[in-house]
Amino acid sequence: MSVFKLSKGLCEDIQKAIAKFWRGSKKDRHGIHWSRWDNLSKAKSRGGMDFRDLTSFNQALVAKQGWRLIRFPNSLMARVMQAKYYKNSTFWNAKEGYNLSFIWRNILWGRQVIKKVVR
Repeated sequence: MSVFKLSKGLCEDIQKAIAKFWRGSKKDRHGIHWSRWDNLSKAKSRGGMDFRDLTSFNQALVAKQGWRLIRFPNSLMARVMQAKYYKNSTFWNAKEGYNLSFIWRNILWGRQVIKKVVR
């Protein structure tokens, strides 16, 4: 989850399983539906239970890999990625091209989060 983008359907399935657990649902009987998932996933300071939106959480974890490329440019991973995907550029200006690895596509997806926070 911290390197790969999970599909939206998988994240929804996991969230459904979490919600089902908290409702106490079983095959033979249904639990009480206390509140909408949107309300449960709000921060505690805003009246929610602070459950995570798994798609956003997954994107933040993938963004962490991009942040490591920025913070540690001399690491092996950063040097390999730079040599392959943004040789004459920076991480910020790296473009989506052809024949990208699955991991690099995911890091570019996570870069959106870093751009929102940093700039």
